[in-house]
Amino acid sequence: MVKPNAARALAIATAAALLAAAAYGVHQLAHHLLRREGAALLGPVSKVIVLALFALLIVLACRHLCMLGLAAWDHWARAAGEGEQAGAQAPSVSIIVPAYNEGTMIAAVLESLLAIDYPNFEIVVVDDGSSDRTYLHALPFQRRRPEVECRVLAKPNGGKFDALNHGIAHARGEFVVCIDGDSLLHPQALKHCIARFADPRVGAVAGNVRVANRGTPWSAMQALEYIAGYGLAKRAQSAAGVVTIVPGPLGAFRKSALEAVQGYDGDSFAEDFDLTVKLLGAGWHVVYEPRAMVLTEAPERTLELLRQRYRWTRGSLQALRKRRHRLFSLRRSPVRCVALWYLGAEHLALPALHIGAQLLFVGGGLLFHIHPVVVCWWLQLIVLECTVLTFCVAIENESPWLLALSPLFRAVYMVVLDAARLLAAAEEFAAVGMSWDKVSRLGKLKAAQT
Repeated sequence: MVKPNAARALAIATAAALLAAAAYGVHQLAHHLLRREGAALLGPVSKVIVLALFALLIVLACRHLCMLGLAAWDHWARAAGEGEQAGAQAPSVSIIVPAYNEGTMIAAVLESLLAIDYPNFEIVVVDDGSSDRTYLHALPFQRRRPEVECRVLAKPNGGKFDALNHGIAHARGEFVVCIDGDSLLHPQALKHCIARFADPRVGAVAGNVRVANRGTPWSAMQALEYIAGYGLAKRAQSAAGVVTIVPGPLGAFRKSALEAVQGYDGDSFAEDFDLTVKLLGAGWHVVYEPRAMVLTEAPERTLELLRQRYRWTRGSLQALRKRRHRLFSLRRSPVRCVALWYLGAEHLALPALHIGAQLLFVGGGLLFHIHPVVVCWWLQLIVLECTVLTFCVAIENESPWLLALSPLFRAVYMVVLDAARLLAAAEEFAAVGMSWDKVSRLGKLKAAQT
């Protein structure tokens, strides 16, 4: 019988071999087509389209390769340094749980917190004016474990940012961990997060968010999206101490850093991103801890997924727009200026590049019969992105069977999300009104825990 770890390694090795074969095959096909047909038969418009597509594909490929190199370096540096924090003291930690109408989930969330393997922490539940039985379901946990203090606070509804600030104001710990009202933490998550604060420059630590429900194509591709985002982008950013988003499901903070930037603001729909940008602007390092795992529930219906990403995109752009005066302060604050341009490019230019490349590819093929070599270039980019996903699945110790969705993930799922992001950006710049849109709970997170 093959052991699970050996089967996983075999599956990933097989996927890597198939990708290598596909890359070689596409390269040989492109070489053959170029020699047979050449570019002489292309008209002037077709040549412009081909050159534009080539430039877009080169930019995207260079970005992938740069981030892949940084992520690999961060992984190896972390592996070399593991065990150095062993025997360190356990400072006091306050876990803040903002909850609004989380009656179906709050008991499971608090059960997961009480199972945490850490000797010195308290739990602060903030009921943000719920209209269901959230408060009543949380109350019994105040006396569940005598060695863990669990306080349940109630306040009028003021929004998630206000509930978090209320909890931080009542926190007694040296460090603060903020989670969502539907997050289930791994028992070792807190220990791994706090170990990263041994570096006095670190102001915040981003946890590793995993999608629990993977039974539908949309939720499975969201799981793959999270794996790619954390395995590639967050590891690459962490190598420089500039992780751009501390996620709502699990974020750990130095309390003094939170107090220095005055906590969460309520003038955007992405308070997590806004706070992270404030911490980076104040000079704090923000890092990613892959061993601090937390389960979350992903939307399974198309409309709910698009509404969620619409809110995230507009909230992120609102946070950046607050700081637009710094976009041209290169002399006064070069690091902040460059960082803001980078964040703007990630939220606007990258989706536009993806959509632009697809439109050029499809439109050029239908209207101008672009050269077959361009098809090969596009296929090579797909192979590169599938290779990156294989790296992320391996480095995040995830199920290799998700890799079967890789082509569909790149060719369909990410195109749909990028289109939604561009629509959200257009409405944000047009000042179209919006309201907080909470994703409905499916109840599958509790099933995943059991």
